[in-house]
Amino acid sequence: MPEPTDLSDADERVLRHLDGSSADYPALVAANTGLHIPLVERRLATLSERGFVEAVTDEQIFRITERGRRALAGKPGAAAAADATPTREAAAPDGGSPVDTD
Repeated sequence: MPEPTDLSDADERVLRHLDGSSADYPALVAANTGLHIPLVERRLATLSERGFVEAVTDEQIFRITERGRRALAGKPGAAAAADATPTREAAAPDGGSPVDTD
């Protein structure tokens, strides 16, 4: 039986949108999910704290993390605090693989 991930409907909508796109601004996440911008901003902050999304740049462009994908799929261990601390990555200038900015 899968472990509950404690994702709200808004969390799932945000994660599903980001899972289908490479990265997006909170306002565009809101526009594409039908949620209000302040709600999306609060949910992104919470999802970021939980390691389910990460800011790609200082401009607050977010993308889903592998941990967020596991939570969305309802897989065990996704919400566990014991998971490794997420790293902050930025997209490569050529649009290729992400590069670590730490």
